[in-house]
This record gives sequence, C-alpha cells and structure tokens, in this order.
Amino acid sequence: MSTSELESLKNEVVAMLNDISVCNSFESDPVHDRIFFSKGPCFTILPLELEMSGVTPSKIIDKEPANKKNLFKHYVSDGAVVKIESYDSGGFLDEAEIVNKIDDRFISLRKNKHDEVLSLKVVDLDCGKVVRGCRVDGDFEYWAYRYEWKDNLIDTIVSFASNSVAGTVIQAEFNSLNEVSRLFFVANGKEVNIYIRK
Repeated sequence: MSTSELESLKNEVVAMLNDISVCNSFESDPVHDRIFFSKGPCFTILPLELEMSGVTPSKIIDKEPANKKNLFKHYVSDGAVVKIESYDSGGFLDEAEIVNKIDDRFISLRKNKHDEVLSLKVVDLDCGKVVRGCRVDGDFEYWAYRYEWKDNLIDTIVSFASNSVAGTVIQAEFNSLNEVSRLFFVANGKEVNIYIRK
C-alpha cells in the first residue's frame, strides 16, 4: 500500500518542527470555557494513538482532585481540547500541550517544563473526521497514519513510522459502547495484537 502521502506529511511536520516561528506561534494560555481532569492520559488529537501505544485512555474526572500526582488537566473551548497540562509523580507541572485549529487541520505542540519541544502533531480532517495525521518527536522519531472510516468508526489505519514497516495496515475492532476493543495487524498470515481492552 502506498505511503507517499504519509511520507510527504511527515516531511511537512519535520519542516514545521524545525521552524522556530511555528513553534513560537502557539498561545500558551488559550481561551477556554471548561476544564476536566484525568489520572493518566485520556486525549490526543491523533485517533487511537494511546491504544496503538498499548494504553487504555483514562476516565474523565470533572472535579479537580486534591492530589495532582500524575494528573492530566484538559482545557476545552467550544467543545475542543485546546490545552493539556500533565503533572509528575510529585504533583508538579511537567508538560503542556497546546492545540491550534487552522481550517481543516489541528496542530498540537507539546513542551516540557524547561520549554523544550517534545513533539509536534498534525491531523487533517475531511467532513469532521481525521483522515491522516502525524506526530514527530523532538528527536525526529515519527509516526504517520492514514485513517479509513466505516459507519462513523475507524476501520483501518495505514502506518508509516520510523519504528515499523512502512504500509503496515492496522485493523480496529470496537465494542458495543463504540470503544476500541482491539487493534491488530496481519504478518505472515497471523494476526498480531497491538492492543486489547481489558
């Protein structure tokens, strides 16, 4: 399966990451109208990114916990997450991710407490659905995906990443609550699980 469009997107995101003006264009304190919390990661602009890393998204907590250890604080504006703060095991701010929307594209920049860029993510939408996305880390490791949808759920994901075979097709299965229950790919005629919801 061709991955040329994903390679082009990856190259575009690498160029953006190298452009200091792009990295400086993110508003550090975006306007928001709601805040929610989670004990662990629960949101990313790249669909199924957490699950592809073997992580089940954490449950949302509406009330701020007294203890900020390993807490994620999400700022929302008009229904979209615009900022995520993550706190370390001591309860101190460790990282912040800012999300910008430009036309049919979301771009997020994640920095640590020392203001060092950790990653840049870009997703392109078509009719409100993510059709492709890419994450490039500060060390230039990358993951780019093309998403195929069926009945408003992701059916397959084509992967182009620095740590896997280009063109790997990841298949998604969902439970009755429309939560991803399993992600897998086929290698040598055998299904290889990436993620199984417990």
